[in-house]
Amino acid sequence: MQDEGNGIIRLRSCDDKVFELTESAAEISELLKDSPREEDDQVTEIDIVRVASPCLEKVVEFMKHYDKEKMKEIPTPLGASTFNEVMDQPWYQDFVSDEKVNRDMLFSMLSAANFLGIKPLLELTCLKVTFQITGKNAEEIRKHLHLPELTPGRGGGQGPRRAQLDF
Repeated sequence: MQDEGNGIIRLRSCDDKVFELTESAAEISELLKDSPREEDDQVTEIDIVRVASPCLEKVVEFMKHYDKEKMKEIPTPLGASTFNEVMDQPWYQDFVSDEKVNRDMLFSMLSAANFLGIKPLLELTCLKVTFQITGKNAEEIRKHLHLPELTPGRGGGQGPRRAQLDF
């Protein structure tokens, strides 16, 4: 990327929608930071074929905000019992709130953050999931994460207990 960070990056989703952000906002993404560009190009377009537009729109919103207000590092161990106690920045709390993001979008953003190499977004979405499953029993967690049921042929019978996931 150019050192000035003043160029424009256009991200094209798998369903052909385009989202713009500055190079400085795109720096948070390892994938975008390492993408090749021409020295004199002010606008660079990058296809993000693994991410649909509703999710990419949220990811770009996160990247733009992060460029203006960095997210505080999430402590380990967490040292708090609720999401809002750990993540005390209102914008980031709201960004992944249950009112704004359903479970499927949260997991899509988690996957996109992993693919694009956006560590703060990956950490934020993982933190949210952590608190969503805290206090749930194994069956509730299995349903929340959309994991297959354990059956006798998949580790639910006698013998060692192992989950087998078929993808």
